[in-house]
Amino acid sequence: MSAALFHSLGASLVALLLLTWGGNLACKLLLRWSGLSAARIAADGGASPAETPSTAQQPRVGRVIGDLERLTIAAGLLLGAWEVLVAVVALKSVARFKDLEEKLNAEYFLVGSLFSVLWAVVVTFAWRAYDARWGLDLAASLPGL
Repeated sequence: MSAALFHSLGASLVALLLLTWGGNLACKLLLRWSGLSAARIAADGGASPAETPSTAQQPRVGRVIGDLERLTIAAGLLLGAWEVLVAVVALKSVARFKDLEEKLNAEYFLVGSLFSVLWAVVVTFAWRAYDARWGLDLAASLPGL
């Protein structure tokens, strides 16, 4: 296996992990650091989601949506389709329209969404830069990229 192929595969694996697991962790830490997580817990009566008895029954939809959002943005950026950014934000806004009437929910949504988009853009460009320097430079060798 050539070194360039090894670097491309390694960079792709790291980028996918950063876009999914790393993105969820980074968003969670930012929301905790900003105080928005604590404010939402207080607004919900003081019980954190981890303390509620029905946690095992609640799906982790936010994490799945975040993963899909960042992977979709990365795919759009890799293909040069910047309009994907607008489509993702518009789709999320339509889905959460009723929740955005409350200021705290709107701030939580905006901070989380904007950071998630920023995270996807930074990881994708770092991925492309690494691949161009040490990998196979897939962006230059594949049509449409």
